[in-house]
Amino acid sequence: MNEQIIFLCFLIPGAGITIFLPFWKAKKEIAYKKDERWQLIQNKANNTVNQLSSTIFMLFFFIGGMISLNSDISITFTLNRLCTYGACYLGLRNAIELAGLKYFDNKM
Repeated sequence: MNEQIIFLCFLIPGAGITIFLPFWKAKKEIAYKKDERWQLIQNKANNTVNQLSSTIFMLFFFIGGMISLNSDISITFTLNRLCTYGACYLGLRNAIELAGLKYFDNKM
């Protein structure tokens, strides 16, 4: 039960951010008229997201490797659980992109 509440706490904001992000980007593209400044902001935010994504994947594989070294641990994943993890990851990625866009927009 606690696990479902934790997933719900990640999924609801992640879904909201995933829905909000394209609308916010479209609004900014209209405001900036797709100029070089907006493209530079998007490139910097995407670089930030890609670096954090690679770090998250390396951390995930490191933890998986450490778990696999211990033969006493038995973990089974269902397709539903993997889809939930994927949705949480996409929500996190979009949240990082939105934060990066807002940060670089205010900074520049």
